[in-house]
Amino acid sequence: MPDGTKLPNRLSDDPPAASRHRYTSEELDEVTAGTEKSIRDTHAWQDMVRRVGLQEARKILKLGILGNQTPDGNPLN
Repeated sequence: MPDGTKLPNRLSDDPPAASRHRYTSEELDEVTAGTEKSIRDTHAWQDMVRRVGLQEARKILKLGILGNQTPDGNPLN
């Protein structure tokens, strides 16, 4: 690489915080719907829906996905 240039962020070991973005509302809805579809037949999902109802189970799922998207996996950041 010529002097004075740096590696593109996608090639560096330390990508900027912007690349660790949070989902947009639309992306979160899409990820939540896809996750729900993939776990719909599991006993755990069916049990949660039975206990709290479908709408509340979806909220819980969405909150779980939100908690997993924080940088470094720490939901307190």
